[in-house]
This record gives sequence, structure tokens and C-alpha cells, in this order.
Amino acid sequence: MQNLDPAFVASLQASRDRGIAPVLFFWIEAKNRDTGAPETLGLWAGDENITRNVETPTGGLTTREYLGGTNLSVANLKLVADLTDEPVTVSMSQIAAATQQLVRGYDVRLAYCEIHATSWVGGEFSSDPQLQFIGIVDDVQIGTPEVGGQGSIGLIIRSELMTQLLAPNPAKSSDSHQKRRQAGDRFSEYSGTMQARKVQWRKD
Repeated sequence: MQNLDPAFVASLQASRDRGIAPVLFFWIEAKNRDTGAPETLGLWAGDENITRNVETPTGGLTTREYLGGTNLSVANLKLVADLTDEPVTVSMSQIAAATQQLVRGYDVRLAYCEIHATSWVGGEFSSDPQLQFIGIVDDVQIGTPEVGGQGSIGLIIRSELMTQLLAPNPAKSSDSHQKRRQAGDRFSEYSGTMQARKVQWRKD
């Protein structure tokens, strides 16, 4: 459940009559490739650099700088109430200096990310950017264009919690792991060779 800013909620409720202009913000905590030191970078969908207060995962506010001019867009951002793993794609310009620094100068593998959103109302933000998604970078897709084409950089962001919950753990059914739990336990003795077995519990 999300407790969104009332002004942001009002803008969403009025969107059927007035339309809506969403504004997206992306924050990432990566590592410097040369030194291994932590590096942070904020990008947003606008053209200029701005400093804004944004909602933190704990419910407070923090001040961050976000760089513009990167043609930032976010796809497949869904709010679900189950264990469905819905990867989010964050796309940006391939030639912008900030994005070049992000993928060339920083190591973004498993980097922590936050996505915030608000809306434009009368030329102003309806509220402080509201936290929409927390995840980690699962993959980087760099689209090199043909001559005269347009390239892009895409980060595939997945929920860290869902990634851990849905990750397979082959050790849980191995014979050696079972014996480490309790010496002499041979419950999984043939799990490595049996693969799969269908048991018919009734007789036709």
C-alpha cells in the first residue's frame, strides 16, 4: 500500500477530464569502475538539471540533484499485489554525457535503483516526486544504431525482493546438502540422477 501525496492523488483523479503529464525520476547507486568507490547519479525526464526533494523508502524526504537532457523514459512500471516479477525498463539517450558516464565509467551490475514520479499541473510539479519502484539493475542493453539511426541505452530493473524470493536454489534438493543438515539423511540420494518422476496415485 502506498501513501501518496494528496496533491499527486488529486492530479491523478482529475486526469480523465484534464489529462495528465507524468514526470519521471531515476536514481542509481553504482560503483566507480576504476576505484570501486560508490557513485550516485540522478536523471529525470526534463531538459535542465534540477534539485528536488524526493520521497525516501522510509517515508521521509531527501534532497537530490537530477540531470536532464537524457531523454529518460520508463516502461512496464506496474503496481502488483502478488509475487509477480515485473521487470522495469529504464531507457535513455545513448549520446548524453551523463548516460555515457553511467554505463562506461560506472559498474551498474546489481546497482540499487529508485524510480519516482509526479505530474505537471499548470507548469508546476503537483507534488514532490513520489517513490514508485525500488530495484536492482539486472541487465544493460545498448542499442547501437545504423547510420542515421537513433541509439539508446536500456537498464532492466528488477525488484530485489522478488529476485531473491523467486531465485531457484538447487542446493535444497542435493544429497550432499541434505547430509550436511543431518548426517545419514539419504532423502535426496538419487535427486541428481532421477530428474523428474510422475507418481500415479490412483489406479484406472
